Amino acid sequence: MFRSKTSSIITEMLLAGVFICTGASSYADCDEKQGTISIQGYSSVKAQPDVAYVRVAATVQSESAETARKAVEKSVSAFIDGLKKDSSLKDSIRKDDGSIKAESISVNPDYVYDSKTSERRVSGYSASRTVVVKIRDFEQISKVLDIAVASGINNIYDISYELENPAPVMEKARLDAVADAASKARQITGALGVRLGTIASISYNTPSYGASHDYVQPRMMSKGMMMSNSAADSAVYSPDKLVFTDNVSVVYNLEQTKKN
Repeated sequence: MFRSKTSSIITEMLLAGVFICTGASSYADCDEKQGTISIQGYSSVKAQPDVAYVRVAATVQSESAETARKAVEKSVSAFIDGLKKDSSLKDSIRKDDGSIKAESISVNPDYVYDSKTSERRVSGYSASRTVVVKIRDFEQISKVLDIAVASGINNIYDISYELENPAPVMEKARLDAVADAASKARQITGALGVRLGTIASISYNTPSYGASHDYVQPRMMSKGMMMSNSAADSAVYSPDKLVFTDNVSVVYNLEQTKKN
């Protein structure tokens, strides 16, 4: 009966990421005079995102590099001006904190294969510039996309959701992981009838969390096509909660005195 119960406890310990080393163990990393117990503490905390990042781009192909560049700059300038002039966006997009970021423009030659010469030749040029807009009111995402469409922006990539200040949630996840390790240690040693001693070592592992996305198939669209699929057609943007995970490894010394 006792052996069966002990076997069950050990199985649960292994599943929980627990390793016990007694003074009689033969493991190389065990203390010969004092047993230890190694615990993995885990946590998962969910939080509702409070900012969205809309990533769009203007892409133009032309026979002339200058023509392509100017067309892209015109669309990007019109888009940014439209965002700044729309009074309904003043609270959602703050112009003074870098909420609108236009990346560097790229201009590259386009090539075609010439079967007569068996060589590539330049057929024109493609220019592109990406703009990322940070939005705090998710109901305004449709408005931002509509302004992009009207400005000649012809690539809509994705919409990602994050926490503007993730530090408090990350701290909670970290403390929950530590509490989980301590709880497991007390529970398991209590069931085995041994006492927890001092902490021998702590190893903190890299935390992680994933952003939530509304993916838009990256593709070039004509202005007419985009207007027919206008974001104003009652689109609703309701992101999933963000998941923050953390984990910590704690090694405790064990007191050899059995509990009464």
